[in-house]
Amino acid sequence: MVSFEKSNIQKELIKYRHQTQGQEDNLIKEANRILSADLFSEKKILEHLIQYNSTFQLVSEEDVPSDLVFTLQEIKWICVSLRLKFLDSKQFANEIPNEAVLKIKKFNTKFGKDLAHFKILSTASSFKKKEDSETLLFAKTYGNNYFLIYQWGNPLKWHRKLRYWYLRSFENLFLSLICLTLLIDLILPTSLITLDKKAEYFSGYRAATFFHLLIFNTGVTAYVCFAFGKNFSGSIWNRHNEFD
Repeated sequence: MVSFEKSNIQKELIKYRHQTQGQEDNLIKEANRILSADLFSEKKILEHLIQYNSTFQLVSEEDVPSDLVFTLQEIKWICVSLRLKFLDSKQFANEIPNEAVLKIKKFNTKFGKDLAHFKILSTASSFKKKEDSETLLFAKTYGNNYFLIYQWGNPLKWHRKLRYWYLRSFENLFLSLICLTLLIDLILPTSLITLDKKAEYFSGYRAATFFHLLIFNTGVTAYVCFAFGKNFSGSIWNRHNEFD
């Protein structure tokens, strides 16, 4: 059933996690947490001093709610689904709200941190011009995941996921082309397909028309994608130099 509610990026991320995460994933996360803690035990700090120093710029996942910590795979999924960007905060064209800055300062004070490695999840246009689109600010954890610090901006339109479905991957684009071509082929009256007055609606003429239309539409789509730089969401979601 199609929902006409506005998109909420955080809710979409949590929904995707519940759909894909199994018991094995939880065990792997727990194992990684134990290994990270062991790496910085008293006896091993000197052996891994450079890594230990870097932890003061990263979030400890034990200090924050687990439902606000997201893996890179989960973030990539939402970027591809909604055609979003996940880039360094310095690439962001808009100002980060004072509320987010205050939360970072409070976190630093409480846990003796000096957080760095911030990431922004938002629309591509938010990284190029002033825009109040829904935006999420993340800080990296030393488990190589990302902690959601703050969320702001106007919710995305409900149809965004459908609007950019065809740009998720080559397979999605080609399937969209087939569906569009089939629709056009079925709409065309037989009199426009052939001069044979005895031809039936479903005939070899219509099948031939479908393949000719598919070749034509594929050529036009390839030209448009090349001319206007329409790359697939799966390849540009974390690239700062490729935009629509």
